[in-house]
Amino acid sequence: TPCRFPSPVPLRPPVTMSGAPLPPDLKKQMQKAVVSHTDCSPEMLQEIMDVATGMIDKCSAADGVKIETACKMIKEALDKQYGTAWHCVIGKGYSFDITSQNG
Repeated sequence: TPCRFPSPVPLRPPVTMSGAPLPPDLKKQMQKAVVSHTDCSPEMLQEIMDVATGMIDKCSAADGVKIETACKMIKEALDKQYGTAWHCVIGKGYSFDITSQNG
């Protein structure tokens, strides 16, 4: 059963509007995860988002996010906490998707 949400952490260079930096309040809104569909409980969803955000923060450096490491750490943490069946895909130019399969 999927639990999907976009990346709470930007994975690309800073966004600008007409060459000017984004206003801080707009930038902060863009960094929040937006859940479009889930069948997870609110508590489970918050735990999943905390794991994903924490692992991406851990793997962030001045030169960007170490994508493979972050992906592996998110999957391992969710497998350990909720059982094996988690998939994590992270890339540049799009957000990421984390799903779980039952059965």
